Amino acid sequence: RLARALLRWERTYNTIRPHQALGYLTPAEFVERWRGSAVGADRRLPALPCPGRLPAMRLAIVGFGLIGGSIARALAARDAGRWEVTAWSRSADGPRAALADGVIDAVAPSAAGAVAGAELAVLAASPLANLGLMTEVGPSVAAAGATLSDVTSAQGAVARAAAAVPGLHHVGGHPMAGIEARGYEAARADLFVGRPWIVLPGSAALPEDVARVEELAVACGARPVALDPETHDRLVAAVSHLPLLVAAALAETVTGTDTWVGAAPLASGGWRDATRVARGDPDLGAGIAALNRDRLLEWLDRFSMVLDSWRADLAALPSTPDAGAAEALRQRFDRARVALDGARGTDRHGADGRVGGGD
Repeated sequence: RLARALLRWERTYNTIRPHQALGYLTPAEFVERWRGSAVGADRRLPALPCPGRLPAMRLAIVGFGLIGGSIARALAARDAGRWEVTAWSRSADGPRAALADGVIDAVAPSAAGAVAGAELAVLAASPLANLGLMTEVGPSVAAAGATLSDVTSAQGAVARAAAAVPGLHHVGGHPMAGIEARGYEAARADLFVGRPWIVLPGSAALPEDVARVEELAVACGARPVALDPETHDRLVAAVSHLPLLVAAALAETVTGTDTWVGAAPLASGGWRDATRVARGDPDLGAGIAALNRDRLLEWLDRFSMVLDSWRADLAALPSTPDAGAAEALRQRFDRARVALDGARGTDRHGADGRVGGGD
């Protein structure tokens, strides 16, 4: 803990320009003074500063729904006192409730007000809203030399928008965790524990920018994973975005018929599990589909081919099939099961729990 505190202190010292006016010591000066006092008559540590009294990281959360609220709750529960959190959302209800709960330190009157003075700002609105916020607050964050991150599910478009802001230190982020509920009232302090938090440094990002985002992820209990935007969008389209569209299509297929009236009371675990992510935020779903369109189309084409092959195997069955006739289907179900069981070795938590992988 001491080594981690000293590392963060050094990063803070190097980023805060008026450190001498504030009376801070450099890390080297601190160690030297501590060694001197430890062998002398006065063994007390110097009053300013010591690792237990590091300046709090000034964090702005812009957009305060499930993910933004869960970040705030996680920091308050797991790393209290290490973060000074200001939040803003178009509806101030969430930030005001969080302030009343003691989860954040301040409610900003605007997005620009939230990022003013922040060392790290996180865009945590819906995917399409985050693109607009990038244009709105990106220039002021760049002018301040601060770090801008986000939690957007499709990173290619976000990376391009960030690159268009001169001097912006952008480090994309995507915590792979979530539930189908939305809003601050659904936020959970343990939402990110043990989950991957994808970190995507932009071209202008410095090592300290990446370190800030990784520190945020670790403070929330997540595991930072480095990817580039193109690889990220291809991978999450397969395991997060395609399942979202398939779940929505399944719900449309069944609920749009007269059969649904009689079938709904019989729906149980299989229906619930297969359609869970379709119950999420429609703004989130629409943003995911729009921003990752090309990758989603590729996976939908492949999914359609696989569905067609299942239909062909079913159509080939005799009217009164026996076990031998159904062997081809049994083998396909078995291959799917084996493939998923094998994937557990690389993903200890199973399939992505997010609603579409972003918020």
